Formats: sequence, C-alpha cells, structure tokens
Amino acid sequence: MNHLKFMTFMTAFLLGTGCWYVSGSGGEKSKTGDEQNGKEKSFYNASGVKIIRGAPALPMPKKKWTVMVYMDGDNNLSGFTSDDIREMMSSGSDDGFNIVVLWDNEPDQESGSKKNRHGYYYITKDGAVLLEDTGEVNMGGPMTAMNFMDYCLKNFKSEKYAWIYWNHGGAVDRAAATRGVCWDDTNDGDHLTELEQTEIMDHFMKKAGKKLDLVGFDACLMATAEIVCQYAGRALYLVASEQTVPGEGWDYSFLGMIKSKPAVSASSLAKGIVSYYKKFYASESDATISAVQLKHASGLRTALDEFSKAALSSGIPGKTFKDLSKGMPVFGYYEDGGKKYYFTKDLYFYMERVGASKDTPAAAKNAAAEAMRILKDKKFMVSEWHGSEWKNRAFGLSITLKSSTPVYKKLVLCTSTKWDEFLDWAGFPTADTVF
Repeated sequence: MNHLKFMTFMTAFLLGTGCWYVSGSGGEKSKTGDEQNGKEKSFYNASGVKIIRGAPALPMPKKKWTVMVYMDGDNNLSGFTSDDIREMMSSGSDDGFNIVVLWDNEPDQESGSKKNRHGYYYITKDGAVLLEDTGEVNMGGPMTAMNFMDYCLKNFKSEKYAWIYWNHGGAVDRAAATRGVCWDDTNDGDHLTELEQTEIMDHFMKKAGKKLDLVGFDACLMATAEIVCQYAGRALYLVASEQTVPGEGWDYSFLGMIKSKPAVSASSLAKGIVSYYKKFYASESDATISAVQLKHASGLRTALDEFSKAALSSGIPGKTFKDLSKGMPVFGYYEDGGKKYYFTKDLYFYMERVGASKDTPAAAKNAAAEAMRILKDKKFMVSEWHGSEWKNRAFGLSITLKSSTPVYKKLVLCTSTKWDEFLDWAGFPTADTVF
C-alpha cells in the first residue's frame, strides 16, 4: 500500500467506515485477447501482480503455519491490495507454511481487474495462484469468513494458524452501522461487528478444535480493551493499532520470519509483526501498534470490574471520573462542520489520571493501579510501540469513554463487568464529539 491510508475521518464516518486509504492503481499492462478471455495460464493484473491459473494438488501436506488473510478490498482500498500481495510474494508459501488470501476487490477501482479477482489465492514467490473463483462475495458477512476458514482448514492443514483482517477499522460498535471492521461497498457497506467477529472465531475453534494462534488487524483503531476481552479465549495473541494505521499498512515482509523458521512460536511472530511495523514507520510520529497475549485478558477484565464497582460505591459524584478524561489525546480524530470527533482514548493514561487525582477514593485508586500494572506486564502486553507524538500518551490499548448503548452493552467487557454501568453513572457523553 502507498500514500495515505487514513484520509478524512469525516468522509469515513459519513459512509459508516472507520478509516480510509487514498485509492489508486498502477499502470495497466497490455493483455492479449486470450488473456482477457481467460485462456492463458497466467496474466498480469492492472497493478502488475502475476495471476496464475491452475491450483496445486489439494489438500496439501500438513505444515507448520497457515496464514489466512481476509483481504477486503471491495471499497476505496481496492487499488492497494496488489501492493500487499507483492509484499507477501517476497516470502511466498513453501514447504513450511502457507499464505492463503481471500482477495475481494472493487472492479471499478482498477481497469482490467474484473476477471479472477474475487476468490481464494495461494501466494507464492512466482505470483498469486487462483485456487477458487468465488465470484462476488460479501466481506461484511460472517459466512464469507467462515467459508474461507473451512476451505483453509480442509486444504491447508497446519500446526498453527494466523488470521488477519485487512480493511478499514473503526474500533468497537456503539451503533450497528458505524463501527467494527471490513466494510464491503458492493454489499451496501455491510461490515463485521464485534459480535459477528466473535461468531467467526467460535466457528474456527469448533472446526479446528483449537484457538487461533494469532489474530491481526491490518486496520485502524482496533487495539481496544473491548476487543481484547472479546477475543480472549478464542485466540492466543492479538496484534492491532490504537491509532489509525499509516498509508502502507502492515509490512508483510514479516512473513519471512516463518519462511526462515517455520517452527516460530505465535509469541515470537506477534512480537515480530510489531518489530517490522516499528522499523517500517520509524520516521512516522503518529503511529502505534501493540501485541497482546490474550490469556491474561481476564486479569484486566477483573481490574476494570473492581475499578467500576469502587467508583460506583465511592459516594462521590460520577462527574469526577468523567472530568478526569477531559482533554486527553484521542485516537481517530477528525473534524466535521466545526465540531471535533474521535473514537477512543488510551486506557492506561486514563487510569493514570484517576490514580493521580486527589479527588479519587483509595479503593478506586487501587483498582486503577492494578489495571495499570496489568497493562505494563510483559506477559500481557508482549510488545508495544508508538511514534514520538504518542510518547507517554499511548500504552497499547484504548477504551471507549462514552455512555453505553444497547449494542455496546452486548460486548464481553460489559456483560462480565460493571464497566458499562460505570460509564453511564459517570455521565460520559453520548455523542462522539471530543471531550
């Protein structure tokens, strides 16, 4: 991917998405009539990626890793999909691991891309091998993801599995149409809510008989405490960004870690993704990324529950806790009509303010300190990086500091703790304007 991934949040918000890329495509290569008619063994797409027809013998022998990329380019990101496919090709599948992509594009974004762009692809150093032409699919529908998982589990068995969401991200749902991940413009802007993502993860566990080893979000704003709690028990590690993701997205050169050492652990791979991202964006001040070991998320959930209970029973006005978040830096900031909007704020930073306030009762201070301890624990936050703009302001996970909604109340963090009751009692704003 190149140029800006996040254009204007105003435009993204109006269309129900979380973050945007600038669209574009490479120069088109000439094609013969046979290529256009699908008779050639291979051809180059409009962005110069070699598309190879003729699937390998399936199912393949069991390998160490299978990396599944849910590449939703059926929106203004279409022109950027080929760039990341090329990055994946720099490693390419081999005897040790598989790279399998569900590649869905918006044909109008790239001339010459109408054929053989919706489907399952096996990425090699030579090109993108078309395994199955699925036709148009709804990337915002959970069944599309489940069918892709089923295909991979049947044909690409491995010891470990990674699942990567590639698209827009908008933190967690508060109203059904405005948050989540993976918007599909061809299907009326449908997207995957947190509850639908949970359904997808549960489907994998049922079919595979194990948790996913790693879940990644190559999408903006998805490193939230709510998402961590939602995925705990369903995956071992999660990699995502608190802030919007810079233009070129993830550096898929990290796949070389698996190529050079197929037995690499999920922990090392998660840390490696962060390391590659950090190096790739070394000069980018407004960038963040973090990797979390999800089995320790229960500790954070307990700490937030204890904090919420302590605040609710403190006897002081809820406004005290609301005001402590005032003026904190925000993730996903945008302006519209003279008003300033955002999605989330850093959880550690908020708890730090709670602990430092002379107005906070001791019980709430202690619970806040425990949440901070967990967020700093390397067993939980296994790796975290932020650019200079977020020094001492971003620590790995954000959280929603807004009043709860019926949609938000369905999230695991809310059903298992008093966090949503705390938000409502404290009187946090309903609207997403900056507070």
